[in-house]
Amino acid sequence: MRDDLRAALGGLDAPILEGMARALERDRDRLVGGAWGADDGDGCLLTLAARELGTGAGEELLRSSVAAVRVPALFDELWAVVLARTGDAEAARRVTQRLVVEALARRAGQDGDSAAVSSRETALSARPR
Repeated sequence: MRDDLRAALGGLDAPILEGMARALERDRDRLVGGAWGADDGDGCLLTLAARELGTGAGEELLRSSVAAVRVPALFDELWAVVLARTGDAEAARRVTQRLVVEALARRAGQDGDSAAVSSRETALSARPR
């Protein structure tokens, strides 16, 4: 499941990935699963990226690629498993956020663009609070 999410994240366009990384670094909005369409400060990966990019809703990013369509469902599946195992929404948020940050860091490392990687280093290596 984690590998499927990593693969889907790997297929996203760079601006979307950078928006996700910035949103996760700032931790202003809370990363959660199963809250599609809600505008309460919580959201899935695409929702957080869309807010960061100023597009408003994650649904707008779905048009960018097949990978973008897969991300919300894969994230929700991972979220549900982690939530069931931990029994605690805050713990599930921390674990899933860490997994996403690690996936984004791996993608940044694979891009091979050292300038882009170093400019995103702080966001991508940030540990969830």
